[in-house]
Amino acid sequence: MKKDKMINDLSENKPKKGLLKKIFSNKEGQKKVLGIIKSKKISNLYFYTDVNNVLLILEHGIRLLKDQKLRKDEEYVVWTYLENENSVGLEFDSSTRAHFWKWASESKVNIEKITVIGIDPEKLAKLSKEDWAIDEVKNIVYIYETIPLEAIDFIMIKDKSNLKRIQTYVEANDIDIDVFYGETGNVDTKKERK
Repeated sequence: MKKDKMINDLSENKPKKGLLKKIFSNKEGQKKVLGIIKSKKISNLYFYTDVNNVLLILEHGIRLLKDQKLRKDEEYVVWTYLENENSVGLEFDSSTRAHFWKWASESKVNIEKITVIGIDPEKLAKLSKEDWAIDEVKNIVYIYETIPLEAIDFIMIKDKSNLKRIQTYVEANDIDIDVFYGETGNVDTKKERK
């Protein structure tokens, strides 16, 4: 039973495709996700991480855990909810995010350290080489490669002590990402702020 669960765990294993499916249904999972995004008028996919990971993400994109290469003085805090060895999990912005906040409270994560990163699904689709997968029960989209910086739309930070540092880094490096403070944890999109 445990072996079957491992095989079907999309967070660690890409869906298996036969030869005909590989030839005739290129990026089938991605097309399915983009269809859901269009029908539900979803603007972003959300990735949650520790605020201390943001500078590494701004340097390299959101990498798979197996691809993280850290210097001795660097640390990458993993909560295991959306960050996996072989995939990065993203939630739809239309979800209540109940899974995440339930998990965060049960895990006793410091809510102030949570950063929400908004991924533009259209840009991600153009930049992705690998197909995506969706867990329709959990409403999580799994990406099996690094999410490039160019696909990141915004970063919402709840930790004021890190806000200015990250905003300064983005401005100094001329990175086209909106960085803002989110006191309540609700995401304030660019459209709402203009």
